[in-house]
Amino acid sequence: MILPKTVIIAGQPSICAGSSCNKGMRQFQAEDEFWSTYLEAAREEDEWRPKDWDGNTGSILTFTGLFAATVAAFVIESYKSLAPDSGDQTVELLTQLLAVATNGTSSSSLGDIARSPPFAASTLDVLANAFWFCSLSVSLVCALLATLIQQWSRDYVRDIRRKQTLDESIRGRAFNHIYVRMGVNRYGMDQMVSWLVALVHLAVALFAAGLFLFLYSINSPVAICATTVQPW
Repeated sequence: MILPKTVIIAGQPSICAGSSCNKGMRQFQAEDEFWSTYLEAAREEDEWRPKDWDGNTGSILTFTGLFAATVAAFVIESYKSLAPDSGDQTVELLTQLLAVATNGTSSSSLGDIARSPPFAASTLDVLANAFWFCSLSVSLVCALLATLIQQWSRDYVRDIRRKQTLDESIRGRAFNHIYVRMGVNRYGMDQMVSWLVALVHLAVALFAAGLFLFLYSINSPVAICATTVQPW
C-alpha cells in the first residue's frame, strides 16, 4: 500500500513531503513579498494624505471662525433695517400729536395719524441682509464639514496604522488597506476638501456683495471705493 505524501494530524499543522511542499512554500513567500511591497509603496502616500487633509481643514476652521464672527457683527446691525424702529415710530407719533394739539383737534387730523403708511424695508437693505445671512450660513457649513473631515482623517489614520495581530497575514493586512482606500476614494475625500475651499470663497463673495449694497444705500462713493479695492 502506498502512503499519501501529506499526513494531517488533528491539532497539528499539515506535514508535506516532496517537491510540492517546497513549491507551495515558495509561492506563499512570493505572495507575502508582493503584498509587503504594496504596503511599503503605499506607506508614503498614507503619511502625506492625512496631513494634507488636516492642514487644509485646520486653516479653513481658523478662517471661518474669524470670518463668521465678522459677518455676525454686520448682521446684528443690519437686520434692524428689516423691521420698523419702535423709537422712530414713537417720535413720529408724538410729532403728529403735537402738530394736532397746536393747530387744533379735528377728526380729519386724527384720521391721518391712524392712517400712517405701513413700514416697508428698502430693496437694498433686503438684498444686503440676504447676502450676509447666506454668507454666515455657508461659513457655518464650512466649519462643520471641516470638523467632519478632520474626524474622518483620524479614522483613516487609525485604520491604516492599526497594529498587526498575531493571526493576521500580510495578505489580510493588505486587503484591509485596499478596503479602506476604496472607501476613501468612493466618498471623495480629496474632492470634498476642494469643494470646501470653494464654499469658503463663495461665503466671502456673498459677504462682499452684501457689503457693497449696504454701503451703497448709505453713501455710493464709499461703496464704489470699497468695491474697487476688493481683490477680484
